[in-house]
Amino acid sequence: MVNLKVAGNQRWKLGGIVGSLMLFFGVSYVLKQTLTSHGNLTLLYSASRFALAGLLGLLMFGLFKTAKLTTPGRIGFQRPIRIWLGLIVIFFASLLVLKLNIIFAAGLKLGQLVNIALIAISAGIYEEVLCRGLLFSYFLGYFRAKNYALLWTAVASSLIFGLLHLSHLFYGQSVQTTLQQVFYAFVIGLAFSAIRISTNGIWVGMIIHSLIDFDPLINVQTQGNGNWLGYLIIFTPLLIISLLYLVKVNRLLSHQAPLK
Repeated sequence: MVNLKVAGNQRWKLGGIVGSLMLFFGVSYVLKQTLTSHGNLTLLYSASRFALAGLLGLLMFGLFKTAKLTTPGRIGFQRPIRIWLGLIVIFFASLLVLKLNIIFAAGLKLGQLVNIALIAISAGIYEEVLCRGLLFSYFLGYFRAKNYALLWTAVASSLIFGLLHLSHLFYGQSVQTTLQQVFYAFVIGLAFSAIRISTNGIWVGMIIHSLIDFDPLINVQTQGNGNWLGYLIIFTPLLIISLLYLVKVNRLLSHQAPLK
């Protein structure tokens, strides 16, 4: 029998969420202003961001105590959720292939690749520990007595994940482009939540997140306005698939013992 697990003090987790966001964005802003060269990445800047993400990641991990969500074992690829989880994996695999093609086509030098890798890994560490770790644990504690606790937890933590991209407005990015990023980050957050639930940890999501962010434009604020139709065509199916997974996985656990 698989039960859901909530660990850590809710007040401490909420304080950790607010504190880590203030520290991460504040220190990152200072680092960008002082350690980048005309907006270009430097090794010192990338390494500093990596160290900051690692330190905050460790501190946040201490607040939710364990990455284990289900005990004993993990939900994995059980029959009711198999097809939906498989479609999510296919989506991420396709996205990673596209990213690799972009990297190879860019013809980047070793130093540029190292800088991009450090920034991408920093994002994977910090955002996954925060959103699929600390935030997920906090909201699961809040929704623990409600029906579809995992669904509401995933939606709430993914919404915060999406809204974090509003910070790009402070760097001169257009409102429309930023709102598009909020939308698709929310959808991707739901898909990451599905992986977090099935794998019973945050490591797989952290690796996939880092690979997806391995992009030559990771530190560049997009100028102009993107096409909403394109984003809706690409991400609406993933939104539906992720929500179906979350509904199915809640039903799968509906006959288990109450949360502990």
